[in-house]
Order: sequence, then structure tokens, then C-alpha cells
Amino acid sequence: MEEYVFIPDHRSSGEQLVATLQAVVAIDTELDFLAAPAGGAWGALPVAVRPMAEEVMTRGLEILEVVPQSGVALVRTSIAGPAPAAVGGTFHPVVNYTMAVADVRVGRLRLTGSLGPSGAEFFSIALQSARTDKPIGNAIATLGLKNGSQQLTAVSDSAGIVRFGLRAKAVMDAMLAIEPGFAGHWGYLQRKADLVSGSVIMLDPIDLAGSADSLRHLLPPGPAGSGRGVVVGVVDSGVGPHNHLTNVEGDDDSSIGHGTHVAGIIAGNGGNGYAGVAPGASIRSYRVFDDPATGIARNFEIHRAIEQAVDDGCHIINLSLKAEREASPSHDDRVLSQAIEDAAEQGVLVVAAAGNDFRRFVAFPARHRDAIAVSALGWEPGLPANAYDRWTVSSDRGDPDRDVFFATFSNEGHAPTRIDLIGPGAGVVSTVPGDQYAPMSGTSMACPAMTGAIARILSANPAVLTMPPTRARYQAMRQLAFASLRKHGFGAIREGGGMII
Repeated sequence: MEEYVFIPDHRSSGEQLVATLQAVVAIDTELDFLAAPAGGAWGALPVAVRPMAEEVMTRGLEILEVVPQSGVALVRTSIAGPAPAAVGGTFHPVVNYTMAVADVRVGRLRLTGSLGPSGAEFFSIALQSARTDKPIGNAIATLGLKNGSQQLTAVSDSAGIVRFGLRAKAVMDAMLAIEPGFAGHWGYLQRKADLVSGSVIMLDPIDLAGSADSLRHLLPPGPAGSGRGVVVGVVDSGVGPHNHLTNVEGDDDSSIGHGTHVAGIIAGNGGNGYAGVAPGASIRSYRVFDDPATGIARNFEIHRAIEQAVDDGCHIINLSLKAEREASPSHDDRVLSQAIEDAAEQGVLVVAAAGNDFRRFVAFPARHRDAIAVSALGWEPGLPANAYDRWTVSSDRGDPDRDVFFATFSNEGHAPTRIDLIGPGAGVVSTVPGDQYAPMSGTSMACPAMTGAIARILSANPAVLTMPPTRARYQAMRQLAFASLRKHGFGAIREGGGMII
């Protein structure tokens, strides 16, 4: 079986969609019938077509799900073969998307094999909080052996113990990197370390009341009501629950934590330096990243979420995601393009992450002409001395502020793509599941920083906010976003117009 996304030539009702697909079957010599799930569980379409049998000998076309706002449908053929004939619409491949976070927290597996002499003890370290001496569990540790010959990854247990697949009493000149999980700590990075098995590694606790991170230094939180009246759609892994995200409706986090982190950057309302950029804004959550094991979402689900966000009255939609595989800067996924264009026509602004491919061209969908593409910078004093997120620090420094850097991972606006804005995306602390805070890095973080900044501006301009939901409102919102920018000396290819202030 093969799945496709069908985009009708015109927005269609259920009856019109079925009629269009019946025409496809009638003209396509490879297809013999149209099918739909028994009972019409996929939506309010007329059950005028037969259910798909468990064993099918002929090739049929099955409707799996329909987006009611656009008439776009997820379909599949019962037997592999060429894409169906384009009659009354077009068939497009299903495309996978990933979260645009630079920290690899999803899909990591424990090492199953081992290195070293059989029977020797496994090399281990212990992780503890520098504040309480308590063990830190569920942190991801990577041990890079001398000369980069091997990299071993393991996860700390509830006692804070990390056991690597290496049988040795000590390692020399090793790289040790620890992603801290959601326990309220910074991670750890040492590029050359001599370690004996059983070494205790102390992780610094997060304390934004005493020392700001990149986000709060470069874009201080707005007052409590900042962003009031603006509704932001977060298409991600879900949001919360979290006791500092009280203005959220919609889907809970799937446990990945990415969507909760993004929402906190936009509109978290924690005190003592932990608030987001626009704490008065409202968040509507649309979960598309359901599987913590893969961190993958498909274009159909993202299209559906964008259309629903527009229907629900969102003013801005945040897309901290990117296409999983892209060989060309000219690649266009029409399934997402259709949704982004629909949003713009109805007065909704889409802000998207430029991607974390280490200076590559801007990823899709950020490079779509109707989206705002956001790259990432950081502020070095906001990172503790041994913080894991120090790997994001580059030698590309701001002018005049040399403490500001263009993040190592961030994509750039190589032609024909472009960067529109730049935002804090290195070592950004925000909300995560369990009422905790954690640092993350990526254009996934820079994107909501600029989304929150736009929400703040829009809230202060009710004449634009209350315009009819048409492309004219979209254009007015876009103009507001570019009205007050600060450049950091990285040039247009890296920072576009600059950062909203």
C-alpha cells in the first residue's frame, strides 16, 4: 500500500471530494474502486463508497482522512503502483518533518554492545545536582573516546548512574557531553577530560533569578499583560500541563517536551526572570509530534493543524519544525504550502524555524514566501562555564557586542532562500513537562522568541489586531514585525533584518 495527500483544485465539501475521487477511479486504468472506512469514522463524508476489504486483489483508492476546511485528503492505494491520475486535483507524497531543536533528545537508544576486555567492569559516572547533591536521572550522556574513534551514549538511571558500553577503569582525553533532561539543571560539556570510572559530575542548577540566559538578556520578558488579546497557535508535540502555562488550550504534550518549551518561550508566566516574551498571549496547542521514539510528524497532520488553527482564530502560528530530508533549496511541499497560503489569505502570520543544518540553506517550510524565517544567535555570558549548550558557541561574533554569537547550528539564507529575522536560540531556558525548566538550543527556540515578540507588538496595535481576517491583515502584521529591529552585525544572509526589540 502507498499513501498520498490529495489536494483538490478547489476547496471541496465531502460530497464534492467523493465525486472527484470517483472521477479519478473512472479515468485511471490502474484503479478499480474507491473505498472508505466503514461507518465514515474519518469525517462527515457520505458513505457512498464501499469499505476496503482485508484482502484486496484489485487496486483501489481508499480515503483515510479529510481536512474539512480545505478538502485535502489522506488516501492510500491498496496495491503499490504509480500515483493515481490527476483529475480535479493533484496527488502528493507524504513527507516527514522533525522538530528544529539542535539537541538530540528524541530517538536515542541505549548501547546494546560493549567495547573492551570481556569480564571487566563497565565504565560509569554519577550525575548529581551541584545544589542538593541529589542524583539526576534520565539525562543523556555521550562519551567520545580519544581521537574521536568511538562515541558511546547512555542514559542515567534513577540513582544518577550512567553505565557506558565500555569495559575500562579510566579514559583519557575523552569528550563528555551531558544533556540534562527535565530536572531543572544545565547540562555539562568537557571537550578533553581524564576520567576514572565512578567519577561524580556535578550539574549546575538553573537560576534565572540570579543570572539571565540568552533569551532574557537579549529580549527581556514583557509585563504580565504583554501580548493580551493575541492567540498563538503552536503546532508541535503538544503543550503542558505546566503551572506556569496557565493560558493554554488544546492538546497536552506527548512527553517529548519540545512543544511545552516552545510555548513557555512565547507566553510562560513564571516569576523571578522565568517569564516568556509575551506572558499575556493565549496559546492554542495542536499536537502533531505524537511519538517520542521517532519525533516525526507528517505533512498531512501539519496541514490539518494549520487549517484548524486558522479556523480557531489564531493570529500567529509557530512552526518550530523542518522537513526531515532536503536535497534542494528549491524543494516545495505543496501540502504545507497550501496551508501556509490559506493562512495568509485569512490574515494569519506563520513564523518558522530556519533549521539547524550548520550553515546550510533555509529549511522548508521557513523559506516559503508567506512565512517568516528565523535564524539563531546566543549570548555567551548566559551559559555557565561547563554548560552542555556551550557547543553552540561560535567564533562568529556580533558587532558591537562581542558576547553575542551566531549559533554554530543555525542555517543561513543562501540563495534562493532567505532569513527574515534572528532570535535567541542557544541555551534558552523554558518550561518542560513536570512543572520543570530546562535549557534547549535550536532555531526551534529562536522561532518562538520572535513569535512572542510579534505577539507583543500586535497586542499594542489593536487597529491591526482587529482588522478583518484577510491578506491585508497578514500584510499589516508582517509590516509591524519588521518595523523595529536591531542588527547584530552578522549580515543579511545570517540575520535578515535583525531581531525584534
